[in-house]
Amino acid sequence: MNNTVSRLLLFFLAIPLLILIILYLPQYNHLGVIIILITVGILCGFEMRTMLSGLAKPLPRWASFIPGVTPLLAWAINMGFVPQLTASVFFAAAIIWAFSDAVFVREVEFSQGISRIGTRLMIIIYPGWLIWWVSRLTWYENAHFVIIIFMLTVYLNDSHAWFFGVLFGKHRNIVKVSPNKSIEGFLGGTLTSVAVILISAHYFPEILPHPMWQLILFGLVTAFTTTMGDLIESALKRSAGVKDSGHIIPGRGGMLDSFDSLLFTAPVFILFLQMAA
Repeated sequence: MNNTVSRLLLFFLAIPLLILIILYLPQYNHLGVIIILITVGILCGFEMRTMLSGLAKPLPRWASFIPGVTPLLAWAINMGFVPQLTASVFFAAAIIWAFSDAVFVREVEFSQGISRIGTRLMIIIYPGWLIWWVSRLTWYENAHFVIIIFMLTVYLNDSHAWFFGVLFGKHRNIVKVSPNKSIEGFLGGTLTSVAVILISAHYFPEILPHPMWQLILFGLVTAFTTTMGDLIESALKRSAGVKDSGHIIPGRGGMLDSFDSLLFTAPVFILFLQMAA
């Protein structure tokens, strides 16, 4: 399956299916979305563990489940089963675990300490901590619309960046880690993100009550984080010496290849929403 077909399937099948789940399965604070994110998190964790195994001592297999725990934790907090402080405790414990790997080692392994700490921190932060922010979108009163706006801001940017790049892309090889990306594609994706935010603000002013200049700025920033998410994933794959993070999605590679931009945009998206709170 080539890249064109995979993008069309994502646009016409995967995204509408996700929107239907978001709209029609809101029970128990969007447990359906949380289950999807738990699954995505675990798959991303295994992909990240595999990529990092060539750079340092392989992480324990159970560490692959860390990114799947964070959506479950976000849901438990939202349901009131555990206090919000639990999240801080979880991430603090995870970071301590990461640094401890440089302490309890044999003397011949001292030189690998930084690499071993780095791989542990990587799986905690990316995708673990970042998918936590995606999960937090379910905390909002109009969570179904918030999640849909978020998805469209990212995925329409990606689709239109590719579309404009194919049709008009002449200035390529600007960023060496992803030489096929073009300035024209980036501009097309950026305009799309701004348009999605402005249109969403018109129809859902209770979600996006910000002044016009903030909405435009928000669109520009989300366009940047969407692109950076893709570029950072490309840089990680080049460092690990792999073409794709995995092979679970035909034509697109691994789960990280499809969720990288969502992960990096989620914190910015939530912080912007909190500006109006």
